[in-house]
Amino acid sequence: MRAIHAVLVAEGAIEPLAMDDAEARLWTDCELASLVEGRFSERVDPAARGAELRATWEVRATRDGVQLGAPHAGARYVVPYWLTQEGCRVGTIALSTGALGGAQLEVSSLYVLPAHRGRGVAGAALRRADGVARAHGAPGLRVLTPWTWQRAVRFYLGLRMWVAGWAHALEFTWRRGLPAHDIEIGDSEATFGVVVDGRKEHLIRASRDGDRLGWVESPRMEAYRGERPDVARLGPGTFAVALAARGFPLLRAGDRRRARRGAPCAGEPEGLARAIELFEAVDNSFGFDVRAPRIPGVLYRAYDDID
Repeated sequence: MRAIHAVLVAEGAIEPLAMDDAEARLWTDCELASLVEGRFSERVDPAARGAELRATWEVRATRDGVQLGAPHAGARYVVPYWLTQEGCRVGTIALSTGALGGAQLEVSSLYVLPAHRGRGVAGAALRRADGVARAHGAPGLRVLTPWTWQRAVRFYLGLRMWVAGWAHALEFTWRRGLPAHDIEIGDSEATFGVVVDGRKEHLIRASRDGDRLGWVESPRMEAYRGERPDVARLGPGTFAVALAARGFPLLRAGDRRRARRGAPCAGEPEGLARAIELFEAVDNSFGFDVRAPRIPGVLYRAYDDID
């Protein structure tokens, strides 16, 4: 993992964060600005309004007002960097070291300064990090994001990242052996497939049926369970997140399907519905401004009422 970091530094994609207090403060201000944007949909420029940002948001945007830690504090496990483009600092990023045993390169604290948005900075950084990681033997890259951070959710889906799970947050990933997926969503119907050798293979068709989800898997999906199990395992969850982001229902008709709701971390639509209710209840309990799509059939109970 350290070799991956070193290559990205040498290429000028990232720049080490100095131990200087002023640099660390600005980096942490970027972390805070990211929380404000994700939890309250407010965009604040940390480079121009750092003191105001801290005074206004440091208590509100952190859970229970817990102050953000120093960026170097956990450097054994996650190393903070500046995200750079053409020699200019354009944001922040942190990369895992593998000390916790993760085989994939994990990206966190990905934030692009407002002045540099709209240039493909974050997408290019992720693609380059994934490419270098695979060249050094890692199976790929992963990044976690909360369901309620809908702008980030749509961004990662737009990069055709797969969803590997949602135990505590949505886990987006690129992995060796996973092809690009192809998702098309209309007002009432949607399809999921993969692109292999430039050709799309249809795997799942979904439709709205009141507050229930119509769900039909193609025969090719069954073949993938034997040929490429990762596609068959991650496909339903990836499609479910994309559907949820567009306000589709997630609960399928039939007792067999409803029974799967008991596995909130599994890659099935019902598990995602249960997780979404919990994610939103937690954020609401902290007073965050949740602006996620309403999913038909989800109860949206308060946190203390969820069993």
